[in-house]
Amino acid sequence: MEEEPWSRATLRVWAGEMTVAEIGAALKIDGAECGDGLWCVDAGGCDLHLDDLLKLVEALLAEHREVLLEVAARCEVDLFVSWSPKEGQDSVCLGPDLIRSLGELGAHVVMDTLTG
Repeated sequence: MEEEPWSRATLRVWAGEMTVAEIGAALKIDGAECGDGLWCVDAGGCDLHLDDLLKLVEALLAEHREVLLEVAARCEVDLFVSWSPKEGQDSVCLGPDLIRSLGELGAHVVMDTLTG
């Protein structure tokens, strides 16, 4: 039986000049510590298509732009994108507004695929 495709998009902030607790308090976004020196927030759930998750990330970045810029000046930020691509060929679309928002933060985009 073929597994259903899944995807995940996680905005991650690496503790630099701030602690994970300070990051969470500053951002006031429903996120959590998700590793040693790492704060993160998942956009949506694994049952959403990756393009829809990326739109949610774009909205999150727009809504919290000012505070994210302040935090990004003191910590590294990235967007971790993980998905199980469809067999054959699959694509991911990063729109210009998402790219612009991530660029303002100096954020990297980390792509992680899981193939069977």
